[in-house]
Amino acid sequence: MSTVVTTSANRHEPKNSWPARLVRPKGHIGPLGLSLLLFAGCASFVMAFARLLVYPGMPFAELVGFERLHQFGRFLNRSLTLEWIPPDDHRTILYLLMLPTAVLLITVARLTFGLRVLGLRAILIAVGFQEIGITPSLLLIAVVATIVILARPAARRIRLPLYARISVVACIAAIIMVAALFAGPWLRSETIWSVAFFPVIILAMLAESIARTVDQDNALTATWRLGWTVLLALLIAWISYAPAVRDFALHFPEFMITQLVAIILISEFLDCRLLHEWQANLGKPAYDRRGRLRVAVVRNRWNSGVIGRLGRQASTRNQPRSVQRVVEGLRDAGCSVKVFEGDISLFRNLGDFLPPDPRSGAPGGLVLNLAAGIQGTGRFSHLPAMLEMAGVAYTGPDPVAHARLFDRYLLLLLLKENGLLTPRFRLVSDEQDIGLDDDFRFPLTLRPRCEPKGPPLIAHNRQELGPAARQIVQQYAQEAIIETALDGPEIRVSLLGNHSIECLPLLQEGPSRRERICPAPVDHALADRIRDYARRAYVAAGCRDYARVDVRLTPAGEPCIVRIRSLGILAPRGSFARSAEAGGYPFHALVQRIVELAWARYGAAAAARHDSDARCPLAPITVAPALEDERRAARAAADYG
Repeated sequence: MSTVVTTSANRHEPKNSWPARLVRPKGHIGPLGLSLLLFAGCASFVMAFARLLVYPGMPFAELVGFERLHQFGRFLNRSLTLEWIPPDDHRTILYLLMLPTAVLLITVARLTFGLRVLGLRAILIAVGFQEIGITPSLLLIAVVATIVILARPAARRIRLPLYARISVVACIAAIIMVAALFAGPWLRSETIWSVAFFPVIILAMLAESIARTVDQDNALTATWRLGWTVLLALLIAWISYAPAVRDFALHFPEFMITQLVAIILISEFLDCRLLHEWQANLGKPAYDRRGRLRVAVVRNRWNSGVIGRLGRQASTRNQPRSVQRVVEGLRDAGCSVKVFEGDISLFRNLGDFLPPDPRSGAPGGLVLNLAAGIQGTGRFSHLPAMLEMAGVAYTGPDPVAHARLFDRYLLLLLLKENGLLTPRFRLVSDEQDIGLDDDFRFPLTLRPRCEPKGPPLIAHNRQELGPAARQIVQQYAQEAIIETALDGPEIRVSLLGNHSIECLPLLQEGPSRRERICPAPVDHALADRIRDYARRAYVAAGCRDYARVDVRLTPAGEPCIVRIRSLGILAPRGSFARSAEAGGYPFHALVQRIVELAWARYGAAAAARHDSDARCPLAPITVAPALEDERRAARAAADYG
């Protein structure tokens, strides 16, 4: 253990002082930009001073030597003024004038103090306060928030998608407001009556924000953010109600520029989020005591989250269209789930959602890795490598195993060295490098070495072989793999587990995706050999948690390993899900099982390091007795044909 010696010199480092901790320049604004901002901010004060010089009754209205400033002030009071607006319209104009003040307060709360709020909803709530009063508004907000939180379990049970849940909440809120029209006169309560006149668009947007926060985090986080949002709204409303502030805004509209400058300077120098760490961990211990796990679902839906363009871009075919079913399955297990994009913004977002244990540094949750990378060499390994570096737990193979799985040449060599039958193969770098012995029989299949999604080319004779190899080398900028083509039936073997590997019912893939037979029509002895080969390939390749091993039968009826997949196999209607369903795992149970296996793997490692502190926060994911019986029966049916 190393010892850090603290000297008197470094005890008084400026970086440890309060001003140094508060002011944290980012360096994004250069000297010229900073000068322009300060000039714009000071210009407002100069304009206000010029106005005051010629204001009637001011003590310095007759100052000598400020003739040009007097002329400028008269011009401003004559041309740049809002006093001509009729009093009936002042309220509408004040909404515009007070908007920069409101967003400035929100910026200070969020960036300087790190208080999480529901976006700019505080401004809308403040408008609601002005429309019907504070008490009716608070009453309505409390009712809507309670409905959102209490209705979430029922909405989950009937599997309403997010937008349907938000729409239901908005409809219920509107019904409450209409009900207030009836209840107010009956109860002779003007407070209840006035609830119906709260701006409905504001209420709908507020309900949406609460529903999204509950959906992405939990009810405690939603309540916390709503509370701070309401407090900010009260502050904004109080400032807006003050007659002096209203008069000041009408007479000196140029200070809108000053507030704009202040927002930019706060972002540059005061973005320190003083209470962020305390607030981020506020709800986490109670949440963990309930036995639930935080799961970040990471995918690649867009290709824009990069600094620059370098290397081959990922095909959009690798990007999952929707992860909603995955998210719903995890939430059914009681997990707190949030979806992230697997790009350069990931570290910052994961740090907020999955903070490590403050005592042991153990993972604070798990990443369900569905990301196939964005661009460049070895992009399939990018996310696991990032998570290893950051110390974040995740599902699936480690970066080294990922590199082996998606380098087809290394994978086939590895399988062959472990005594597993593979197609005969050869690596070529150009069409001149092709030297095939007599064991290669046409037709031959050509694939890029490290592009598993690349469609294969078929060469039926030697004349087609050279151009096909040249096309792959030029198109993918990598070597081509020449393999013997097997036309036997393809059997897909879905596997779950780590130390003990569960083999789901075998699935036979037909020429089209609709022709899938599960369990596959193979005899008992052959099914045993296929399962044995698949398990050996799973272990040899370094797979973890789950994977799919594809097998083709040779003309002699022997299993031949043709493919191992660990990414892009969790489609709700894919072959993996089909096999899992035949084995007694509906899709939501399959996703839960994968997360359970991965977390148990990290939990075992944590227990080995911290025997006294090891604790798995994942609620046990169990299969209902009836479903368990169904799974056993399906497995028996798969075993015996």
